[in-house]
This record gives sequence, C-alpha cells and structure tokens, in this order.
Amino acid sequence: MIVTGGSRGIGKAIAKEFLDKEATVVIGSRTKEQVEETVTEFSSIGKIDGFALDISERESVNEFVEKTKQKYGRIDVLVNCAGINTRSPAELFPEEDWMNVMNINLNGAFRMSQEVGKIMIEQKSGNIVNITSILTHTTFSKMGSYAAAKAGLAHYTKILAVEWAQHNIRVNAVSPGYIKTDFTKPGALDIPGYRDSVLAQTPQDRFGTPKEVADSVVFLASDQSTFINGHVLVVDGGFLAGHPQIAAPDGQWKQFQEV
Repeated sequence: MIVTGGSRGIGKAIAKEFLDKEATVVIGSRTKEQVEETVTEFSSIGKIDGFALDISERESVNEFVEKTKQKYGRIDVLVNCAGINTRSPAELFPEEDWMNVMNINLNGAFRMSQEVGKIMIEQKSGNIVNITSILTHTTFSKMGSYAAAKAGLAHYTKILAVEWAQHNIRVNAVSPGYIKTDFTKPGALDIPGYRDSVLAQTPQDRFGTPKEVADSVVFLASDQSTFINGHVLVVDGGFLAGHPQIAAPDGQWKQFQEV
C-alpha cells in the first residue's frame, strides 16, 4: 500500500497504523531525508519502504508508482494524504500560490489515483482513501485555494467511486477537523484565545489526534467497510455540528488553521 505525505503528521500516523495491522507500506514525500528517517523509525514495527515523491510532477509520480509496482508486484491501497496550504484574502490571492495549492492538493491526488488506478484496474481490485478536510463542507476566510482544492477532491472521490466500482475498486475520503499536528500548532498556540475558541465549539471539547484520523482510514480500506463507496467521512469531534467560525477574545473572527 502507498501513503503520500507519509513522513509527517497525519500521513505518518496512517503509515504506522497500517504497519500495526501488518500491511506492507510504501511512503512518499518530497523530502528524501524525511522519508528515510521515517522508514528507519518504523522498520522495527513492520515492512516499510519509501521513495522521494513530488506529486506536483507527473514524471515523479510515474517513477514512484513504477518502483512500487516493480518491487512489490501489486498495489492494494492508496492513501492520498500529501497537501499544502496558503492563506490570503480572495481579492489579493497570488495566482502562483493558488495554482501551487491546486497542483498538489487536487491535481497531485488526480495523478496518483490515475497511475495507481491503472494497476488496480488490471488486478481487478483496490482501495483508495483521499484525505480532504472539514473545509470540504464549510468555509473559513482567506482559505480559498485550500477549500476549493479539498472540495474538488471530495467530489472527485465520488466520481472515481462510480467509475471504478465495476473494477472492484472502492474510493472514499476522510475529512479531518482540528487535529493536533505540527501543521496546526501555530494557529492553536500563537493566537490568544484561539485554542479556547476552537474547543468551545467542538462538542467533544478537545482536538483530535492523527491516530484517530488513521483509524478511520484503516477502516475505510478494510474488509469491514466493503459496502461503503463514494463516502466522505468527517472526523471532527462534532465541530461541523456547531458554528463554522472561530471567535477571538477581541471579537474579531480568526480564520481556522486547517490540517
């Protein structure tokens, strides 16, 4: 199985959870050193491998998928987790930044799904899980590119589920809410009152953990969910059931720092 963005944060937790379930895991990340460090760290848990991967480049995607196929013979699971975020007011959003977010968060998942999908179609089985976001379902200011990319990925998930069901391939997605990772620390720790505002609007009164997202991914990729297809599972502690904005103590709305 493959996990993109598997050397840090949620992707790393997903890789570990699959290793704990005795799966053979191949991780990909743009930073070769981080890939090697993660492979070394998890090598005592199970069978893990990794290669450098830039999902914004078709050549890199093709090379990564071909290496994996040649070494292991098949690919049963793909988790598209790699992603970036850039924030800016809509009227000032730099086109280069917009396109970069789209090229990684949406187009990167398209490239990986397309190349891995060809292998899954040939082997007549497979499972794809895309990591989207609660911004698939709501909005926060200055997050236009990220939200649009994740919403697009959620809809693309459903398209693939419909098209590839005939090949015994299931395609689902997980939309994490506020998860405690290095990616979210600046928003949670640096803005006065931010943490309390998030928790006040999360019924479970805490942030989620990468493992809780990983558990949901493993479930969707397992035989326990064989009649679940084209579904986008929200993992947010009930946040979307409340108000979608975060209020700072000064009364000014602060945008949500996303996973």
